[in-house]
Amino acid sequence: MKILVMSTFIFALAAVASAQVNKDLEDLADAERAFAAETVRVGFRDGFIKYFADDGIGFGPEPQRTREVLLRSPAPTGPRKVIFNWAPMFGDISAAGDLGYTTGPVLYTDTGDNPRPPRHGMYFSVWQKQADGSWKVAIDMGVNTPSAVGPIDTKFVSAGKVGPFRKIDAPDYRKLDGELKSWIVKTGPVKAYGALLDSEFRIHRAGVMPITDRKDLAAVVRPSKFEFIGGKIASSNDLAFTYGKYATVNVPDAETGYYVHVWQRNESGEWKLVADIQNASPK
Repeated sequence: MKILVMSTFIFALAAVASAQVNKDLEDLADAERAFAAETVRVGFRDGFIKYFADDGIGFGPEPQRTREVLLRSPAPTGPRKVIFNWAPMFGDISAAGDLGYTTGPVLYTDTGDNPRPPRHGMYFSVWQKQADGSWKVAIDMGVNTPSAVGPIDTKFVSAGKVGPFRKIDAPDYRKLDGELKSWIVKTGPVKAYGALLDSEFRIHRAGVMPITDRKDLAAVVRPSKFEFIGGKIASSNDLAFTYGKYATVNVPDAETGYYVHVWQRNESGEWKLVADIQNASPK
């Protein structure tokens, strides 16, 4: 009888925790929508100043503290020539509900005298909950796409699973990019990514549509090395992001640029790569 009561109690606790995580993820998606709406209303500069954390990282193309850079820049005058809008279509969150990510389509609308056709992209943002309970952007990297990934009023879908309920020991997440590099050296990029990718992964590269199927890996993953710059981990130690510089190696058209990786710990305690975003530096 005691075992039955204890099992019921543990199940109830897990259900409450799952409900809270789902509520946190809904709040995160709402924050992303509010960020987009504010940027449409007031423009890129003021919208990003409002929603980026003080230490939030953007790329221009080098990593920089976005809010700090924008606060130093003068407010634009005159009518805007481009309206920048986006919406969350997929995301996930840590078991602690303090670190999460969203991604979705971006639409650039030209409002000049001779407007160009709309341009499309895919944003990717990691958000961190602040001491006052608000969500702020911790890091953001977008890529252009050849066509629309989805409509701007797209429906938001959460990942099929949320990280483990029990808290796990803090790992050194800063070594994860090095592990990916080691796998690439040993097995080649396709097998390396195949071994480390989560079941619900996404890969974003400039000029192509998002990759979410393993059969398409060969078209986008290349032999690369990674130079870790920074990152953060959730207090539940099940979700982390890293960012840094990458360089392709042993290929004729080598390139360098910057990456953002998101790693998630699965039920077995293994770290899996859930998101890989790269943007090459201008040559």
